[in-house]
Amino acid sequence: MSATTAAAYHPLLAMASELPIWAYSAPVAPEAQTLPVFLAPPPPPPLPAGYHLPPPFSLAFQVPSTLLFEMDSRRSHSLLQFLKDEGAVPTPEEDMTREQVIRKLKEIVMDWAKAVGFEQRVPPRRVTATVLTYGSYTLGAHGPESDIDALCVGPCIANLPHHFFVVLRQILQRRPEVSGLQTVENAKVPLMRFIFSGISVDLTYAQLHVIDAVQAINSSSPQFLRRLDSRSLRSLSGVRVNEQIVRLVPNAETFQVLLRCIKLWARRRGLHCHLLGFFAGIHLAILAAYVCQKYPNATVNGLFTMFFEIFANWPWQIPVDLHGQPFKCRRPDGCLMPIVMPCTPPELCVSNMTEGTFRKIREELMRGYTLTKDLWRHDFEWTCLFEPFPYVTTYKYFLRIALCASTSEELQDWAGWVKSRFRYLILKLESNGIECDPDSSQEVDHTVIKPNIVYHWGLISQTFTRLDISSLKEDFMKDVINDVYGKVKCTHSELTMSFVGQSELPKSMYGDSFYSWNLPMHMVGYQAATDCC
Repeated sequence: MSATTAAAYHPLLAMASELPIWAYSAPVAPEAQTLPVFLAPPPPPPLPAGYHLPPPFSLAFQVPSTLLFEMDSRRSHSLLQFLKDEGAVPTPEEDMTREQVIRKLKEIVMDWAKAVGFEQRVPPRRVTATVLTYGSYTLGAHGPESDIDALCVGPCIANLPHHFFVVLRQILQRRPEVSGLQTVENAKVPLMRFIFSGISVDLTYAQLHVIDAVQAINSSSPQFLRRLDSRSLRSLSGVRVNEQIVRLVPNAETFQVLLRCIKLWARRRGLHCHLLGFFAGIHLAILAAYVCQKYPNATVNGLFTMFFEIFANWPWQIPVDLHGQPFKCRRPDGCLMPIVMPCTPPELCVSNMTEGTFRKIREELMRGYTLTKDLWRHDFEWTCLFEPFPYVTTYKYFLRIALCASTSEELQDWAGWVKSRFRYLILKLESNGIECDPDSSQEVDHTVIKPNIVYHWGLISQTFTRLDISSLKEDFMKDVINDVYGKVKCTHSELTMSFVGQSELPKSMYGDSFYSWNLPMHMVGYQAATDCC
């Protein structure tokens, strides 16, 4: 490919020799770029009053345009191949299964709504309900193991406590395709979680003020939103945000690939678990959309490179906003990584981040930036960037959390409830000067007869030796059973905590290179389970 052809494909290539490496510049609205491989991030939104960025500096260098294009093209191709090799892209058959699950769910909730109408003596023909999807599946960035985020939209006669969590739950439990059903009723966004034909589904609920819910759906209408109660509005926010992201990204295909890359990286590095204080899917989707907005014509490699460069250096006193407008909503105390949902009215994404988890996120972003910034590295391999985080070799001591219940169904309910309270445990540790790195992976201890799940969180500080584990558990249990709902779940369930060393970890946490060790016999009974989120 000639230099002229390369410059036509990427207009900035013609100017490459004159472009500087950017550090910081005056806070003005950035122009959309086309090739981010050799450019640093665009200027952030205007700074709040009183804040000042360091003065800009310039360091120009010559860039051979043809070689630049070739290296960028090779990396993009190898990244796409890496995603396929790692199974991050679902097959057509897997996508068809998901479509069938959604279609069946819509039929189930429609029959449920008509049954509620009959019970309430409302003509069933007038009563409707449906299911809307959102999250990575609707954005087209899901993987084979991704769950389906779904919203049940029901009529005014179907309430959340009884008709959704009791009647609909009983209907789902009777379905042969459904297993592992658990409820999270007291969360900010109440939901049911279950497996449907082998696919995990998170089902939330929004109650409309009409009988015919299907006809009334218009999630973007301000007049419609004002008539919803707060819980229904929160449940509907995922659908509203999805619609805006799809509308705001300039190229849906490159956005989908970028988001797949980011999600795989976050999972491998232990950053994709909202309950443990890390990223939720909506956080990653908005960050990916932001990069795509700034560089609408960039390659996949260019976008992924710029993701790390932008957010490794982002001044986090400034929210990330796809609309580029000053954020006027009050920022809650303790919001460490403010990300604005692209909806009306604007609001910040819910976040469970703590000082410790925020620090790890920034460290991993900087690691990604360090690994990807040099386009000329001949030994570059994507496997290095996506290498699973080495918990076993990084930490000498761990907090072991074991959950146990009489049956598998009770364990699922118990685990779901305890995990929703994990942030309180992380904060308690940090308040005692102990930073931890919570691993989302779950183990099963087969030396215990009852169904169980075991977590191991890496302890960064060794001051835990001065902490009474019994007091820690007692304080945490107050958060777990702080209402009737938690007390009921605790009746037939158990939670134990202990501090353990590397030698006491289960065999399943070690990589193949560690299998030659003489591991104690008590490790043999452990087996890896699915991740917590």
